[in-house]
Amino acid sequence: MLNDILVHIPADRPADGIVACAVSVAKTFDAHLDGIVCAYQPITPAIVVGASAAYYAAATQLNTDVDQAAARLDEFEIAARAAGVSHGARSICDTPVLANDTLAEASRLYDLSILMQPDRTKPGHQDPLPESVLFNSGKPMLLVPYIHTGPLQLRRVLICWNGSRAAARAVHDALPFLQRAGAIDILAVNEDEEVVGQSTAEALRDHLLHHDFAPDVHHLTAAPFNIHNTILSFAGDCGADMLVMGGYGHSRLREFILGGVTRGMFKSLTVPALISH
Repeated sequence: MLNDILVHIPADRPADGIVACAVSVAKTFDAHLDGIVCAYQPITPAIVVGASAAYYAAATQLNTDVDQAAARLDEFEIAARAAGVSHGARSICDTPVLANDTLAEASRLYDLSILMQPDRTKPGHQDPLPESVLFNSGKPMLLVPYIHTGPLQLRRVLICWNGSRAAARAVHDALPFLQRAGAIDILAVNEDEEVVGQSTAEALRDHLLHHDFAPDVHHLTAAPFNIHNTILSFAGDCGADMLVMGGYGHSRLREFILGGVTRGMFKSLTVPALISH
């Protein structure tokens, strides 16, 4: 079950979509929801001049972000109260690296963290946060596209299956969502037809039948560099409201060099995705 949820709310961009999504998830599971916003403190050259100069320079650079963070928390609390969701709210202020480490560490004490997909057209200090939470929290993450609006729907959930440990972890973490899904699909891309045993999409279907789910299995092929687009295209065609997938089946370095499905998803995500590592 999901009893406590953390939503990371960006201060430097509209947050209506992620707030609506997080509040709806908390309401669905009758869970407590904490909202956290970060005002990132840049490292300024004034620090090398002297403590007094650094103090005034930092304060000046922080004014806008602090105000934006407070406004985002107000929006969050208004939405949570209106939905009757138990909630808390807080903000932190630190340098980008330390702040993201703190946010990832905070996620360890929640059943689920909800974050917004980075918008590559508007780079910000929060862009590395989803990857940091995925690797350092030890908990599942719901990544919400920056174009998302409204509450999370669970009419159809698509499981992206490749037989990996990370994918198995994601399916387990997604069970509360699967229990509320109207329909479930399993998609395997480039699954070896000669592979038999417990790691196939059909084996996963049989496993989920024991949980009283009745998923449909689909097989597709795609070039290795285009797997994420194939998944997202199928998700659009079948009307999926949420994806379930393992994050970084290879090392981060290998995924970075090869492109990688996870990295591609971070860039091109079109529907919310529950990702586990």
